[in-house]
Amino acid sequence: MKGMARKAMAMKAVALNPTITILTIFFFFLCGVPVYAHSRRLSEKSGIAGHRSVIDRPGIDGSVIDRSAIDRSGRSSPIDTNLILYGRGLYPGDDSTFENIKTSGFTTVVLSSFYIHANGDLYSGDSRSPIIHNGEYVGDKDWLKRVASLKQGVSSVRRIEILLEGRWINQPPNTFDFIKDWTDPSNSAPGIATGTGRKSTLYELCKVLKKTIGADAICVDDESVYDSPSIVLLGKMAHKLHLHMTLCPFKNAEYWKAILTGSHSTGSRRDIVDAVYLQCYDGGKNNVPGQWVKDLATDIPVYPIFLCRGSFGVCGAVHNGKTPDEIKTEMAAFKKDYPGLAGGAIWQMADIKSYIRRNCAVQDPSSGSATSTVEYLAQLRNSLKDGL
Repeated sequence: MKGMARKAMAMKAVALNPTITILTIFFFFLCGVPVYAHSRRLSEKSGIAGHRSVIDRPGIDGSVIDRSAIDRSGRSSPIDTNLILYGRGLYPGDDSTFENIKTSGFTTVVLSSFYIHANGDLYSGDSRSPIIHNGEYVGDKDWLKRVASLKQGVSSVRRIEILLEGRWINQPPNTFDFIKDWTDPSNSAPGIATGTGRKSTLYELCKVLKKTIGADAICVDDESVYDSPSIVLLGKMAHKLHLHMTLCPFKNAEYWKAILTGSHSTGSRRDIVDAVYLQCYDGGKNNVPGQWVKDLATDIPVYPIFLCRGSFGVCGAVHNGKTPDEIKTEMAAFKKDYPGLAGGAIWQMADIKSYIRRNCAVQDPSSGSATSTVEYLAQLRNSLKDGL
């Protein structure tokens, strides 16, 4: 049947265009690949609008991965529907967990949390050991492979971020104290190259985040220092390394607005900061994305972050932790108030695993029904997406 169809197609082409060559007919009959198929493959490879870059394949939960989420065009800014997963508990992680994330439908993974120490090292909160020392990566090499795998092959993940957090076991000073001090080249500190030039300590840290780890952005979770000029300098420095910056507030809108204003005084409004992830749990439990859009006076997308059940080692609703159904309901309310809402975030992978490990679906049926990590990831993804 296929041979007859190719023959009919070729004969029709000859009838329509008497100048068609023998070579073209030979292509149809022997190669067995219609010209339109080759053209489609070229379009997919180049990411031409109107064509899909990767054919849909089912995720391991049986769902179909959104093609737009795995476009290989190389863009790293948040896509139209941005579903964000915070990745505490992923260092160094394991292969199966990373594979689950790849097929989860989440489009952005924020690897968390990381802390700057007084000697210029960057530490992982998962292992409490440095991953960057003296401007070089010294962390787990298998983790690098796992992080790289997130955007390889069939995967919904389009973007990888590194979360910079301030607190380190209640250690003063913290990450953002150091950033405040070190961005000023007139300051000095033992073993630290201050400023934001190419030989500065902060530049070397960000260079490893981009070149070695493969991050697309750094996410700022400052909950204590609130020095906007230094964060603006950090963002502009990161931009030179082709790193975006995202913000993760729960209060103090004026501080975050000052960062946006300072970052975008020239050029495109999204050259540096291109997303805001709003904490809607714990201290930010009363936050509403639409109000923050107004308070920030911005057209940069604001995405709510939800705390899922399983957080803080319990199945119950501590710190405003929510079930998938509750997240879906709240997303719908946020969308009504803020029509531009285009996604949301879940905090965090460690809590998702905790929920399953504690058998919460059985221990507390009101918390949800998931009995596997894959199922819980799918439910949380759908709660964000369906709420839109």
